[in-house]
Amino acid sequence: MMNLQKIFFKNKNVRAENRSLKHFLIELFNGDNEQSYLENYIIEYFEILLKRFNGRNLYYVKCSKKLSTLIEKTCSVFDDITENSNILEFEEISFKSFIEHLSKLFYSSMKKFTLSEEERQFLSTVYAFEFMKISRLFPLLIDEHVQEFYLDSPLTRIYLDHDRWGRCLTNIILTEEEVQAIKTHMQTFSGYSLDYLTNSLKTEWNFNKTTYRISLDIFPLSPTGFNLDVRKIFPQTYTLPQLIQFKMLSKEMALFLLFFLNFGRNVTIVGETNSGKTTLLNALDLFLSPEKRRIYVEDVQESLDLLKYDYHQAKYRVSPYDVGSRGKKSVEVTKILHRSPNIIILGEIQSEEHSRALFNSLSSGIRGMQTFHATSPHQAFRRWIFSHKIDPVSLLELDIIVCMGKTQEFPVKRFVSSIYEILPSEEQKISFEKIDFSLNEIFARNVNEDFVNLVPLENTYTFKKLMTLYSESHLKSAYEKMCKIVEPILEKGTSFETLVKEISNAWVMLKDAF
Repeated sequence: MMNLQKIFFKNKNVRAENRSLKHFLIELFNGDNEQSYLENYIIEYFEILLKRFNGRNLYYVKCSKKLSTLIEKTCSVFDDITENSNILEFEEISFKSFIEHLSKLFYSSMKKFTLSEEERQFLSTVYAFEFMKISRLFPLLIDEHVQEFYLDSPLTRIYLDHDRWGRCLTNIILTEEEVQAIKTHMQTFSGYSLDYLTNSLKTEWNFNKTTYRISLDIFPLSPTGFNLDVRKIFPQTYTLPQLIQFKMLSKEMALFLLFFLNFGRNVTIVGETNSGKTTLLNALDLFLSPEKRRIYVEDVQESLDLLKYDYHQAKYRVSPYDVGSRGKKSVEVTKILHRSPNIIILGEIQSEEHSRALFNSLSSGIRGMQTFHATSPHQAFRRWIFSHKIDPVSLLELDIIVCMGKTQEFPVKRFVSSIYEILPSEEQKISFEKIDFSLNEIFARNVNEDFVNLVPLENTYTFKKLMTLYSESHLKSAYEKMCKIVEPILEKGTSFETLVKEISNAWVMLKDAF
């Protein structure tokens, strides 16, 4: 059992009136009558104001007068929570469970006030965040236009990436109390302690049907003592038909990747930060046969939850790559070799230890998908060979490499720029100046933003490798049958539930082909 008062209050007799509202939410803009904002919109009881000043985009959060009135009317509910020493005890330790538990407590305490159901629900959540001393992050978390937000130092303003306005500077500067609360929550919900040796943590917070990937760095890794990065993993799952509609990739690319994945080939998706690597991985994962036994090894869960659709998924969470030695990816992959996976999904390969896990699974004959931060295949090769000490010969196990790209202006466009395979060569020349791997570019995106197939399926090296196991006629027949059955699904815009049923039915019809 756990007591929240021990986490949040040093003095368990602390009362709400002593806290006042000095750091509660966003201070009202007294006397702010400026009308030069270029855009404004409402999020619940907050007003978001956007403008340009001195060449910068500014994102201002303002409490509505109604919210201010409601807070003044109901803030005494903190007394009901803090005076009872047993009411906050419960077992599960997660951000979601804390918020839900606290919200229920505040919701119950507000029965004595005359409020609408909407007001009561909203205030109960706001007070839960305030109890945890992170209420001024709340508007950023619930604004669907905010993709990611950052803090480089406790003394500077939070800034963010807006889906329409791009990089914006906010009016939010955290207090020392809020900084310490965030550190406490990171340790509580990650299960690790911050200290001089462990000065970086990564975890996820789940709230409002959205997952937030939180990264925190402290001194001595961060000279300023506190770096925060909060990235939203939106609840909407982008499917292959949607990604094709958005021109992230073409139908031909999707069919090509699905064909080889279902024949047990490996796909590595490389690209820079926020280029859509995980989005594409999840979309491909959804389209693979539900009968395949998938095993996931991730430090932050970004994969889809498909258990309720009767997909076979076994998930394992490992420690972040920069924390401790327990629960390492390479250790869990070794265990997984005895758990009969059809596909292993390693998520993001970040470190030398992660790379060892990847190539250990490949050398054991297990194939699947993973992502890797690199702007090109050759940059990925350099990192693996020179930074992660991977034997160059092992890279030949990678099979297919998908290279992602993105535009730099907002709104950002994400797309598959190329699809490659590695060709074996008799003499591979490896040096810091040059990595002489032969790459076969199969698909490319040209200057007109069209996707071009450069090499027919049957002429690829990956196809020829499969011919050591299957006849050419069987492989061609399987691909033709897959195109006939799957291509119509890729062209339709159906609901997620309907799409899952169509995918399942498609693989029943394709079962003999694969």
